[in-house]
Amino acid sequence: MNWKTFKVFLRSLRLPVIALLGGLLVSAFALDDPEPAKPAAANQEARGEQPQIRDGISQLREENAKLREENAQLRKENQQLRRLLAEKVEGNVTSTTVTNSVSSVQTNQAITEAEGQLTHWFTTSSGKRHNNRCRYFKTTEGRLCSPDEGKPCKLCGG
Repeated sequence: MNWKTFKVFLRSLRLPVIALLGGLLVSAFALDDPEPAKPAAANQEARGEQPQIRDGISQLREENAKLREENAQLRKENQQLRRLLAEKVEGNVTSTTVTNSVSSVQTNQAITEAEGQLTHWFTTSSGKRHNNRCRYFKTTEGRLCSPDEGKPCKLCGG
């Protein structure tokens, strides 16, 4: 028998061997005894616990929703504080100190002034700056920035 004939012979045996091994695995698992059925009393206890479990799940969902709202609010506040800090570091804000006693009206005015000077978009993942005509302007994860922050984008020139 030459080499080519031997290769053809091995290929023709491949499928029956796989089928045989599969059959052996199926028969091995078929011999396993399933777990015996639980008595009716245990099933009734489980039914009694279902309302408690459902209540717990609903409470967790409500708590999750509250935490998501709080997280979104904290992200907004964090972004506003970053903007204020960036302007303070650049010297654009004239001795504005943000403290806990400052009213929200004053901080909102400072934020609107800061946003007026932030005309470009800073992509946080790449560290690049985009102008308002760029396709990446406010489409990527980032924040508003000044015209000289970060590296300029190669497409729009930053």
